[in-house]
Amino acid sequence: MRTVLIINHRISNCGVYQFGKRVYEAAVPSKDVRYIYAELDKAETYLNVVLEYNPDVILYNWHRGTMPWLSETLVKHFPRIKHYFIYHEEFTHPSYDKYLFFGDYDFSGGRKFGDKKALIPRPLLNYTGTYVENKRLTIGSFGFGFKNKGYVSLAKLVNDTFSEAVINFHMPFSHFGDPLRTTTMEIASACRNVVTNPGITLNISHEFLDNSGVLKFLAGNDINAFMYDENGEGISSVIDYALSVRRPIAISSSRMFRHIASDEIILGRNSLEGILKAGTKPLEPLYKKWSVENFRQELDKEFV
Repeated sequence: MRTVLIINHRISNCGVYQFGKRVYEAAVPSKDVRYIYAELDKAETYLNVVLEYNPDVILYNWHRGTMPWLSETLVKHFPRIKHYFIYHEEFTHPSYDKYLFFGDYDFSGGRKFGDKKALIPRPLLNYTGTYVENKRLTIGSFGFGFKNKGYVSLAKLVNDTFSEAVINFHMPFSHFGDPLRTTTMEIASACRNVVTNPGITLNISHEFLDNSGVLKFLAGNDINAFMYDENGEGISSVIDYALSVRRPIAISSSRMFRHIASDEIILGRNSLEGILKAGTKPLEPLYKKWSVENFRQELDKEFV
């Protein structure tokens, strides 16, 4: 049995961190590959951990903003070990043996990796909790409080569309993107300012939730909507959580949602009411394609 060491950084209120942790948690029950997980913050610890576990493969959840200590020299320090890379955006080290793309690699930057790239399902979660029957239409969204996340646009859309509804926004603070919390609070205030319809209730929460808390929040909404602006080539991880609870999903046409995009769920090509009425039918193929079991099997194939 081969050993795969998954390396992550240590700051939990970060989307990159959460993705790496989720990959490990979905993979670790494997009976064919031994997965080990380590959260590291400096080169010395990295060297010690690699020497301790002596893995066959190291899978790096690297991002230039969260793991700046991981130099190309360090990667090359262990030539016997295979070095795999979880792709987040175009900035990479060229010395990796393989680049793993989760859910999609249909973008121009992916061409440079040639046969070193592999497509893996998105790492969803198994939700076994309950579903609330809301007395009023309840529309939710979650993610860090950045200006390009479309919270204000979504709040205004609901305000102008429905006579009665509840809006639930879960907007935790980002360690890297909003260390002073000012941007998040500005977005929250702007959302409150556009909700002028007396029949609309807006709830905004900021505490950082673990996976079970996020899933419970999303399952409590009748539909979860994400109106991102264009802000990069990466794929948004919020969809992994929203798919996991099997509630209807509405999205903008942002390229960060290209892995699930269809006319049935894109706002502007369909109304919020129409997407809600269609339910989860447009999403059904993804539940099987990206199931936790299928994810684990496909990831294992890269290592066995």
